[in-house]
Amino acid sequence: MSKKAIIAVVAALVLGIGGTVAYFYLHSLYVANTAPPVAATQQGSAVPPAANQGTAPPAGNTTIPAATQTPVSAAGGGQASAAGTLTDDQLVLAQISYGAAIDAVRQQHGEPYEIDHHHMGLEYEYMNLFDLYVVNGIVQRIKVDDLNGLGTPKGIRVGSSVDEVIAAYGQPTLVGGDHYIYRSVSNPAVGFDFEMELNHVENIKCGLLQ
Repeated sequence: MSKKAIIAVVAALVLGIGGTVAYFYLHSLYVANTAPPVAATQQGSAVPPAANQGTAPPAGNTTIPAATQTPVSAAGGGQASAAGTLTDDQLVLAQISYGAAIDAVRQQHGEPYEIDHHHMGLEYEYMNLFDLYVVNGIVQRIKVDDLNGLGTPKGIRVGSSVDEVIAAYGQPTLVGGDHYIYRSVSNPAVGFDFEMELNHVENIKCGLLQ
């Protein structure tokens, strides 16, 4: 190959490489000037949390009365009852009366965590609060077995001592194993059942007794 031919080839290569570089440079400038702007990210803006799922609120200050009985004051205290003097209108637990309408409970506490079929009817579970046993829309039994502060109008709750139960309600109608049972004088089928563990209340049932 002659010297002129070699010079011509080298010149072509130089021009070719330079042209390629120039093309990519000019193309990058075009893209930078014609691309749509990127939305600026707002600093310091927290992502809003997802909405909380509905949960049953803690019991309020108003007792839910029985559908056909006189409401009972939710205030604690009071003198001890003599054995055999418990009446139906004293059957209140977690500020819900025996015989209350389940619709009234739902209005105050919201929807239950779960509803199960039970041999008594339906069991409404308000998690960490109470369980309700309902027949034909009427609460037949209230059960509390959590250390949540919910108790009877006389202040007996899970964790109360045997002595405190007796001071509040007198001697039980029946002691069966760990169960201190107080029956209503007008209807022995209903009352309070305080189940004990190490001389302290482990759970409370109010209403229809087993």
